Amino acid sequence: MPSANIDYDQDDERNMDIYGDGEFTDAFFKTLMRVQNNVVNLPGQKEHFDIYLAKKIYPVLVPGLEALSKEVERLMQDDGKIDSAIKERFNPCIFLAEYLMSNNPKFGHQKEYTDIFEKYARIERNRRFWSEQRQVFLKEFMGQSYQSNFTLQHLGEFVELIDKYLDAQGAIKDATDVKSLFSFLDEDEVISFDKFYEIFTRNLLDTVTIDYEKVIETAEDQKKKREIEKFKKKTDRLI
Repeated sequence: MPSANIDYDQDDERNMDIYGDGEFTDAFFKTLMRVQNNVVNLPGQKEHFDIYLAKKIYPVLVPGLEALSKEVERLMQDDGKIDSAIKERFNPCIFLAEYLMSNNPKFGHQKEYTDIFEKYARIERNRRFWSEQRQVFLKEFMGQSYQSNFTLQHLGEFVELIDKYLDAQGAIKDATDVKSLFSFLDEDEVISFDKFYEIFTRNLLDTVTIDYEKVIETAEDQKKKREIEKFKKKTDRLI
């Protein structure tokens, strides 16, 4: 069977614009987002530290630093119009502190920044989720009869398997238009798991119809079940 020869680099974080168009570039956002082992314990959930910062801190800190930069530039390029005493009294730490106190996004200030960073944080969280689940679904894929002949007719079936595994109630299946996403494939053309998974997951990163909180919770439950089963097998061998 012919195979799909699409030039997709597996490192989509480096080579694909996964965050979409906006005021900030991918490069800017990636300098703020660094995968860390540290997590923040929140009521009923845990969050990666950098994603927590993107949701709660950056929406007010970034515009604050932007305002500080503009103020410093204004003071430095005033051509003698600003009293020297004002320049001498200027304290960047105090300026930033006052800005942060008076521009709390909870009260509607700088809400556009809040929306932007919440979107970026959501996409990054989802990207990490699918990246973490890759080995799980690769194992599921290798157990399918069509794993060596993965063509267009099997894609919908495998998407449905993923949807059921994560108990997504059809949301993942409904959000995946197989014919449109894989329109480059001929009817009998074979596609690798890597290319399928890359295209499939990238399509779902900013999908709001999927209850990711529930999906992530289900994935954690499935992980615990696998660990229990693995432990039981080990103990059974010792008995």
